[in-house]
Amino acid sequence: MLPGVRTLFCLTVALCASVANAELPAVAPTPPAPVSYMAPEQAVKLPPPPRRYAAPSGFGGHRWGEARTAFTGLPDKPQGIGAAWSQGKVTSIDIDCRSAGPQRCSVNDFLLAAWKQRVDGGGFFALSEYYVETQGFKLPRTGVVMWPVVYQFCANWQSHFKEVPKDFEKLNKFCGMRLLFQTETLAQLSELPEDHVSRYDLVLSELISRYGKPANFTWRGQVTIEPVNGPVGAASRGKRKFDTWRWCPAPRDGLMTRCPASIVLTLDPEQGRGIVLFSTPELWQYAAAREDGPAQPDALYTLLHALSLKNRTAYAQREEQRYRAEQGAAAANAGAQPTIPAALETSENYSGNANP
Repeated sequence: MLPGVRTLFCLTVALCASVANAELPAVAPTPPAPVSYMAPEQAVKLPPPPRRYAAPSGFGGHRWGEARTAFTGLPDKPQGIGAAWSQGKVTSIDIDCRSAGPQRCSVNDFLLAAWKQRVDGGGFFALSEYYVETQGFKLPRTGVVMWPVVYQFCANWQSHFKEVPKDFEKLNKFCGMRLLFQTETLAQLSELPEDHVSRYDLVLSELISRYGKPANFTWRGQVTIEPVNGPVGAASRGKRKFDTWRWCPAPRDGLMTRCPASIVLTLDPEQGRGIVLFSTPELWQYAAAREDGPAQPDALYTLLHALSLKNRTAYAQREEQRYRAEQGAAAANAGAQPTIPAALETSENYSGNANP
């Protein structure tokens, strides 16, 4: 067991795939540890899930929205920082036309409506990430170890200037966490019976038991029909499929979740590396602001909306190449050297680390 691993009996885990990509502890590449077969009847029996999604109210004794200053066990400085600015998303416009002329609505009426329009998700956003290298958490029922765990804090303020407000410490509040875990790789699963219960299965089962079923979730089964006469041939075996499950996600292209906290469970099956992501509306807004800027495609936005980062990155790279070709052609026609924006100088900007 990892040093400092604690059993969290009242689990309110929050896991987030982070935009700022905090530098996690370096782990030397080692061969996957051997795994033993776990039959379904050997797996722990979990209580039935709640009928409706029960969002977690916080993590590790802290509630969402607590100021960073309330946390005493974290490092003084964050291991990862991200920032963004966005005009926000207009959610409502009310026009009260008072003109008596034939057009009824005057220019002043439209200007007043634009001034009073409601905008969500606007202004400056900052995300800071902290982790304790020797701290992990164990799911209380299945015993799966989560490590490392990353605490996330969000701040949002209205300004047109790139200046940190004086009351930043009050604005910087607990908004999410990212917990990682190791499970069996596809290569390991290919050597085990098809009904083997993996650590990924245990994590999914415990999340369902504690918080309810994720969106669009259905139990899957398999029916084998054996012939009455003659030997039974070996059944064809395909690769296991691992979906990205989301609890209370935002509507399609929505700005944020409508719940106090959302959950995402995703997995890299080749590496056997899983992430459980719990995120508050503030973290969703930060991801949307990053997506609106030069960081697109943003990794956190991609994860929250269950998109394919590989496909989105390939598309962004194609757009960059097309843009460079157009700039080069325009410069050649004008007899001048092309000017490439700083945001497109290197592909590393697509990792979501650039500051606004």
